[in-house]
Amino acid sequence: MRRKIAASAKPNPAHVALAKLEQKLQGHLFLCTQNVDDLHEQAGSRHVIHMHGDLFKSRCDSCSRPPFHDTSPYDPQAELPRCECGGGIRPHICWFGEVPFELDRIFCALDECTIFMAIGTSGWSSPQPVSSPMSVAGRGPFMSGRKSPRMPPRLRNVIWAKRARCCLTCSARCDPGKVLSC
Repeated sequence: MRRKIAASAKPNPAHVALAKLEQKLQGHLFLCTQNVDDLHEQAGSRHVIHMHGDLFKSRCDSCSRPPFHDTSPYDPQAELPRCECGGGIRPHICWFGEVPFELDRIFCALDECTIFMAIGTSGWSSPQPVSSPMSVAGRGPFMSGRKSPRMPPRLRNVIWAKRARCCLTCSARCDPGKVLSC
């Protein structure tokens, strides 16, 4: 059921903008999403980390077989498939209580980033707080693309220009420590 619904979804302007930014930055953008859909890829992004997995992939719950592309909706009456090893096939999704995928790679990117953008999230759901404004403070500018009730209004949708040379929104020159609201 969930695959059927996700298969009909289309990327929004934010997905398209991030795909264009990825193309423009030529390998200097680390795009990580908590979403399990393929909307970033549909919009044109080529290098996306899905920390909670990929709804259109499946994997064996018993062996180390790599995840594989799978779009079958698995109707409720259908018998669930089995791997060659006998294990059950499950969606390649991080369920509650499981460790998200690619955490080492994500933490490395957070440590090395000069600009951090959180788009479409309040930053307060687990495990996302590890990349909240508080945890990346001092590492580079922070951008939030969503109005969070927990973030003071003057800090919503702003860029903290610490190391950046110009604003990504309006291209204005930035002075270190200056808060821009574009």
